[in-house]
Amino acid sequence: MTHPAHTYRQFSVQGATPLGLVVMLYDGAIAALQRAVTAIEDHDIQKKCHHLNRALAIIVQLEGTLNMELGGEVAQTLKAFYGYARAQAMKANIENSSEILRSLIEKFSTVREAWYEADHRPSPPPTTPASERSLHAPSPTPKSGSWRISG
Repeated sequence: MTHPAHTYRQFSVQGATPLGLVVMLYDGAIAALQRAVTAIEDHDIQKKCHHLNRALAIIVQLEGTLNMELGGEVAQTLKAFYGYARAQAMKANIENSSEILRSLIEKFSTVREAWYEADHRPSPPPTTPASERSLHAPSPTPKSGSWRISG
């Protein structure tokens, strides 16, 4: 018998746009980071490691799907962000720092919002082939200065 939550997630993924899938990955990373914060505060090292590993796996997946050729500067910026995020997650793990993770959650939430907005804006005219509009999936255009990669 299939669990209802699993079935719901499966249909959500199947019906999602490419940008919607990226948003789902961001949601998963944010949730895993939030759970790692809770585990740190509960002094549960095993759960902290489990949730950080999950977040790191999602970050690696996001980084691995970047289209550097078509994504241009945005893809380069996202690649740098993902590298920064991996380093910060590792630092938070070593230092047992919920503050580092909270800062990372804020940054992920900001970038996630840009992807969400890109997914919900009207489609571009059909003159550009879909393959030319992809980066992970199509690229969000974060507002200049809306987020920075800083410690």
